[in-house]
Amino acid sequence: MDYGELALILMAVAVGFFAKGMTGVGGPLLAVPVVAAFTSVEFAVAVIAIPTLVANVWLLLQTRDAANSVRRYLVPMLVAGTVGVFIGVLLLVSADNNWLSLMLALLVIAYIIWYLANPSFRLSERTAQRLAAPVGLIGGGIHGATGISAPVFATYTHSLNLPRTGFIFAVTVPFTVLGAALIVSLAAVGAYDRERLIAGLIAVIPVIIVTPIGSRVGERMSQRAFQLAVLVMLGASAAGLLWTVFT
Repeated sequence: MDYGELALILMAVAVGFFAKGMTGVGGPLLAVPVVAAFTSVEFAVAVIAIPTLVANVWLLLQTRDAANSVRRYLVPMLVAGTVGVFIGVLLLVSADNNWLSLMLALLVIAYIIWYLANPSFRLSERTAQRLAAPVGLIGGGIHGATGISAPVFATYTHSLNLPRTGFIFAVTVPFTVLGAALIVSLAAVGAYDRERLIAGLIAVIPVIIVTPIGSRVGERMSQRAFQLAVLVMLGASAAGLLWTVFT
């Protein structure tokens, strides 16, 4: 890897985690494909998992005041999500991940179109609580099978039309739990060597710089602008899923 490639990778990390600081979504979504283009998917996932965990912990601390307002959704979501991860790991060895990714991308695209056609849409409180556990189960299952969960958790949370801090806390909790589990799993199977650990720690540097900047930009956004920014990130996640299916 030459200096030009390294600069491009660090730029992708900076852009991705600026978006994550602003919306709570976007870091690995934008960084992993760029890093993987110059290395490998395994290398990219292992390296970006380290700064992602750092960014998630920082966002949790920044938005922790919103914990009480979203706890009723998070508890059943996390319990069911833990079960879903185990189911997803079983699917990993028996299901066609391309079909899972395609279906998930189409569902996200359908939600985006629906929301744009119905901008005042919001799940009722009763429906939101009923869906929390199924969403956790599906999100955990998708994460166990494909390593991706943002499209599921972010789409559901977006439909609640929460204030920015509530949304970011609600999506960051499952991201943090699953992200920590991912690092432990990767370490357990020997996916981390000296090169990957060093690369991951280097990637933390731009993350700790740009994530707070993105957060400050997000604080100045109106609720409508924030909702649309999250939709953009959901669209990017759908595009990324389709890219994995057709390449």
